[in-house]
Amino acid sequence: MKRFLHKKWLSIPVIVVLVLALTAGSVLAAFGFLSFTTAIFVDEPLSIEYNLQGQYGGDSAWHPLGDQDSLTIDGSAGDIFNIDLRINNRADSALTVNTIVTGGGGYFTLSGFPNGSIPKSDGVDVDSPEWGGTATIKINGDAPAPKTYNVTFTFERS
Repeated sequence: MKRFLHKKWLSIPVIVVLVLALTAGSVLAAFGFLSFTTAIFVDEPLSIEYNLQGQYGGDSAWHPLGDQDSLTIDGSAGDIFNIDLRINNRADSALTVNTIVTGGGGYFTLSGFPNGSIPKSDGVDVDSPEWGGTATIKINGDAPAPKTYNVTFTFERS
């Protein structure tokens, strides 16, 4: 055995070849036992919040909107409801938002809802929304006597 370890293989001592082979084999064997798990979370870059004017005050007045939210309006012809909206865009580029409103039996005139491009965040002032405005819902004159209307808002982005 001692004589075998002193032999050379392609002018490299056999002991060096054995050490390299054992080290490489150990590394390859250990590689099969290693595994890693990575969790990837994708946050929606667009957040929309609303505040029904005159009903709430302060920062706690802002409520997040989901993909589809409903609002119940109690009113009669000629009543006007204002909804403050603010949109934060955390994407690396501008996003287009389209507002789709359904329900209410067609008795509403809507204005001020976001439709179009929402600029990207400047990355500095995260407390300031990229878009803000007041949407107006007016119950038209042809609406029946005081009634409860369910209106659903859907904000699509592209």
